[in-house]
Amino acid sequence: MNEAVSRALFERDVSGLSERLLTSRNWKLYSREFPVLDVGFRAEGRPELRLRLGVKNWNEEPASVELLNSAGEFLIQAPQHPGSVFNNGAHPATGRPFVCMAGTLEYHTHPSHVNDSWENFKNKVTLGSLLTQLWSAWLKSKP
Repeated sequence: MNEAVSRALFERDVSGLSERLLTSRNWKLYSREFPVLDVGFRAEGRPELRLRLGVKNWNEEPASVELLNSAGEFLIQAPQHPGSVFNNGAHPATGRPFVCMAGTLEYHTHPSHVNDSWENFKNKVTLGSLLTQLWSAWLKSKP
């Protein structure tokens, strides 16, 4: 994909991450410099979950989501609850826990989901909607 197009789509999507929204959801913005969107989810009584979205070819390809702690280190165990999108198994491409949810690169490239084409989702997913879904899933997980 053309980098200028990816960058424009990225800028459109991150423009919705206003200070008001970040504050109301208790999100910490670490970076929103193309091609990385790095956001931390915080809540009282639980460790921060930091998500680094790599979007070099947004939205020709889905966002790659890395699960990190507040220091930016890869998690060795993802947040859990029954039916969670956070998978503690090792993703074949990274060897780390991953987000198993439509709209993420790790989902669409996992052997279990290669038939669930990104093409069916790409015009329905924004970076903001992806973060909102992940935040909701994180709020349901065990602290």
